[in-house]
Amino acid sequence: MKTTFAGITAGTPVLEKQSRFRACGAPLIEASDPCVVIADLVRRFRMGKASHLSWAFRLSNGTEQKSDGGEPGSGNCILEVMRSADAADCLILVARWYGGKHLGGIRFRIYRDTARQLLSAFGEEHRGSGSN
Repeated sequence: MKTTFAGITAGTPVLEKQSRFRACGAPLIEASDPCVVIADLVRRFRMGKASHLSWAFRLSNGTEQKSDGGEPGSGNCILEVMRSADAADCLILVARWYGGKHLGGIRFRIYRDTARQLLSAFGEEHRGSGSN
């Protein structure tokens, strides 16, 4: 069963060595312009001053795209999580506000974890709202 978002959603912010991360997601269909969806998420969740905006999307037709947003490798981390969750027809954006301290490889774990948490929380929210 494919995982997707029925609406726009955001995860819990994560703080690591003064850098803050936050994931958000939205449904995306083939006719959608990802740039418009990204701009809406950035505005809606006040991410305009983030140091990095990394994102990925997957569609049911097999189309995938990612952007590192200035943080090399981060878009691939998000896309890997989406593939492993069989997420489709959605876009995940992870913002990072740089806190002045280098995180090394920990930052990639955080990109993966925030994307995974967002997909997981969304799935739990909608599993509980259906009929039994």
